[in-house]
Amino acid sequence: MIPTITFISDFGLKDAYVAQVKAVILTQAPEARIIDITHEVDAFGIISAGWLLASSFRFFSAGTIHLAVVDPGVGTKRGILYVKKDGHIFIGPDNGVFSFLFPAETVIEVVWRPQGAVSSTFHGRDIFALLVARILAGDDIHEMGIPAVAPISLEVKSPMVVHVDTFGNVITNIICENAKPEISLELNGQVITVCAKSFADIPAGSLGLICGSASTIEIVANKENAARIIGAKVGMPVKIC
Repeated sequence: MIPTITFISDFGLKDAYVAQVKAVILTQAPEARIIDITHEVDAFGIISAGWLLASSFRFFSAGTIHLAVVDPGVGTKRGILYVKKDGHIFIGPDNGVFSFLFPAETVIEVVWRPQGAVSSTFHGRDIFALLVARILAGDDIHEMGIPAVAPISLEVKSPMVVHVDTFGNVITNIICENAKPEISLELNGQVITVCAKSFADIPAGSLGLICGSASTIEIVANKENAARIIGAKVGMPVKIC
């Protein structure tokens, strides 16, 4: 079976960073298939990246390797994690990007480092990509690391904004089925009470609540940017009224 790797980062597509990471992996494992989740995560957007990864990985086959490189601590002593959950493997920095995946079956702090030069500003290319290649080659992760005693896990259980999408929809972590049918939310001092099944059910330009594609409640506006109207930002607390 062709090995599949997903890749999510805050690199953008203006520069060559994404291509260089892929080139390192494919040089070592030319048979691999790399699928981009996105590279347009806001710079240093750990919560957004973690949410997008957690809400996407189940659409891929078990055995997929997921590489997450949103790494504001690159070049420091922050750890590198190997996480295994539901048959999927995740590689990335120990900075909270895997918070939505915990608890997981296996969490290893990778102490292995490649021989040769490593850029202090680009571990995605010089460490993470080679680590992915070694895992594809069948190397034993337990010989490359130690059990992670206390991996960084951000507080993502309380109601909050976890992502703002391209359309300005404000995505929360509030599970639809756990919410009462006529729920109201307060965000940044504004209360939203209109509940709808689709965008078109909301009056033009008005705010409303819908159950989004990730089965969590979203604050949206019909043909408008809800995040701009409210002033919403990732990490903001949401109050259930």
